[in-house]
Amino acid sequence: MPIEQYVKPESELLELAERLSAMAKQYSNTVFRYNQTVFDIFFADQGRKNVNQYSLTSTYNVENIADHVYSTIRGEELFLHNIDEFETWRERNEMHYVFASKGIQLPTDHVIDIRPIPASFNRWDDDLAAFTREYRTERITREFGVEQRIIANSEGGVVIESRPFLCIYYRQGYEPHMVTRTIGAYVSSDDDIERLTRLIELMPDPTPDGRIRESGSFTDAFARLHAISNRIEYPTLDRAGLSDHLTHNVVMLSGVSVHEIFGHQFEEPIHPLQVGMQSLFPIGKNVQNDNLILGDDPLRTLHGLEVMGSYRFDSYGRKASPKVHIRDSRVAEHLGGEYIDQKNLASFLGVERSDSIGNSRQGDDGQFPQPRMSCTVLEGVREEQLDWGGSLLMVPFNGYVLDGNFFKVMASECYVLDGGGEPRRVGPLEGSRAIYDAIMGMHVLPGKSYHTGSCYKPSVLDDQIDAEVNVSFLTNHQLWEHLTLRSM
Repeated sequence: MPIEQYVKPESELLELAERLSAMAKQYSNTVFRYNQTVFDIFFADQGRKNVNQYSLTSTYNVENIADHVYSTIRGEELFLHNIDEFETWRERNEMHYVFASKGIQLPTDHVIDIRPIPASFNRWDDDLAAFTREYRTERITREFGVEQRIIANSEGGVVIESRPFLCIYYRQGYEPHMVTRTIGAYVSSDDDIERLTRLIELMPDPTPDGRIRESGSFTDAFARLHAISNRIEYPTLDRAGLSDHLTHNVVMLSGVSVHEIFGHQFEEPIHPLQVGMQSLFPIGKNVQNDNLILGDDPLRTLHGLEVMGSYRFDSYGRKASPKVHIRDSRVAEHLGGEYIDQKNLASFLGVERSDSIGNSRQGDDGQFPQPRMSCTVLEGVREEQLDWGGSLLMVPFNGYVLDGNFFKVMASECYVLDGGGEPRRVGPLEGSRAIYDAIMGMHVLPGKSYHTGSCYKPSVLDDQIDAEVNVSFLTNHQLWEHLTLRSM
């Protein structure tokens, strides 16, 4: 059963867009949106090849900026013949909000970006299934999908998109010792599918000689990763010859911790600010590390492929552009959207006004759009050639900021190098330090990693619900000085 039967053809998208645009023009300062993603998902474990699972997520929502009213419905596919019924349904779910609009006119661009579905998206399925027959603790998922969305606003702006993507998810073992890797990008041709294997050279790789990154195929890369990671040699720090009571230098082999601990600090809040509330990174702050370049790039490509989390137009149809958060040791830019509390902005962010726009994002869940990261990028003015020996190697899976200026970062996959330079796996670790101290003591190392995932953040209309968007991280390896570590 081909996935094409669920993907809306260009003619249907154009008809829907024309109707939504006509409806939007009946209002003042209003945006109509329809998003749907169709999935063809393949699982393989113990040599068993799962039957392809087709699924569809869809959301229809209207944001009336003039009247401060938002309404959304989720789970049912929109067609031309049922729009009137959807409108009745949606209007019964209207919610008022109190966010202050920046007052910037909605865009008038008219954009159509309909991309073909590559025929070879399942070309590796048999190989991946055969791999799990030999490696029985592994599970591999191939997720192919087509994102389709329509954005129509009251100023006549319209964005119509249909973008296929492909992700490969590798999982070895179970919590708390799980090892994971994800490679993914947007693809619209068989050549794009072939280029996806080039992203192996950006997989987090704890071998100093880079043998995993040199693999020519996904299965070869996963086999080499399995060889060094399938056995925990040191369950605790002291068994690895390291003290539990001292701080340690850590080499971070992915950008997860940068994204979670620093990246979220640069998303402008759209809800009213509490009196006395202050940003950890106000505009102009000196972070005392002139080597770091930290930013967010929604237009990033790798080997001609658009990375996951990238976008050309945000949820209001505004053109996307990269933002530089830190350069020359100074905080420069934040991610901005349609709303901000201008009254309390000076005390919070150190500026009187924000006109930053173009970074509002909304996931398949239909939650209210807000400034969100896309592809977190960290690099250096210069790369420092530091020996990994004596440092912990971590491939973190999560991190978060505690109350105040401290953070935690967690990694189920950690290593130390033995006398011959071979990585030996250590049990799961948790690291912590003050945020400012960590950024001041961060060294940018040669080698980059690319990783994709989902990012969760409380919804601005109901903080008991998480809003999810796709993101990715493209970062140089980093050495973080003096992290306090403990076994998880």
